[in-house]
Amino acid sequence: MNVRDVMATTVSCCGPQDDLESIALLMMDNDCGSIPITNDQGQPIGMITDRDIAIAAAARHKALWQLAAEDFITGQPVSTCSADDDIRAALATMQRARVHRLAVVNGDGEVSGMLSMDDIVSRAERGVRGLGSPALSYDDAIMALKTVSKHH
Repeated sequence: MNVRDVMATTVSCCGPQDDLESIALLMMDNDCGSIPITNDQGQPIGMITDRDIAIAAAARHKALWQLAAEDFITGQPVSTCSADDDIRAALATMQRARVHRLAVVNGDGEVSGMLSMDDIVSRAERGVRGLGSPALSYDDAIMALKTVSKHH
């Protein structure tokens, strides 16, 4: 099973100058908890989560429209995968980076989708005795979820 079999293909992205209020509304409208921050070429340069927005609201004592996505770019590479990657390779990337979501990028490095633990868990299957293991097993999903969910 490849990432393309599981990923979401409708993705909303934001730019570094976008304010957190707009990004939060984008998350609400698209029922998602993470938005890639992209450069002018559509390549991910950061990722902003609903948790980032909640913590910013509580800790920075500024209105969300006064805070920009660029304030959350860490300089660390964004964890990504390709639509053609095997799903287990993407799970390994999630575990290594301890992230719940990966930006899926095309050959030019542009965001073309998102892969989330929710997507993975919803597609995982139980193995059937004598028929081998499924392409994405419950064990694969739960082990990855346990790893990425450990307290940092």
